[in-house]
Amino acid sequence: ESGECLQTLRAQGPRFVSAVFSPDGMLALTASLNPVAQIWRVDSGKCLHTLRGHQNSVHSAVFSPDGERVITASQDKDAKIWCVKTGECLHTLSGHADALRSATYSPEGKLVLTASDDHTAKVWCAETGECLRTLTGHQGTLHSAKFLLH
Repeated sequence: ESGECLQTLRAQGPRFVSAVFSPDGMLALTASLNPVAQIWRVDSGKCLHTLRGHQNSVHSAVFSPDGERVITASQDKDAKIWCVKTGECLHTLSGHADALRSATYSPEGKLVLTASDDHTAKVWCAETGECLRTLTGHQGTLHSAKFLLH
């Protein structure tokens, strides 16, 4: 309410490119120009997990609607689904021909949507990591893709 800074999160590496809160507001998730994302406690500013596994910059990182998982999208052409509690990589979503710009969950958390420099978006099963559909027909980079709410 006062506009006072409550916490400062210190990046591991060059700089953050995005930061989002978990659905309950207790955690923050950052993506950075180095190949990691980080999960932070908002109250203490402590880094709980550094999510390592990408080979290039992480362009996007978001929580699942239930706050139990995270998805990251990277310049390395892959998205990864992670467990928030353990920091473990559960699935690697491979299949794009160029860098990923964003990844997001469907409102109920069952699907993932990725957007890529390869001019496609892909729909994935969040539980298995299987690609369900490739959306084609775009003439350029897809910087972002979102599910619509009904």
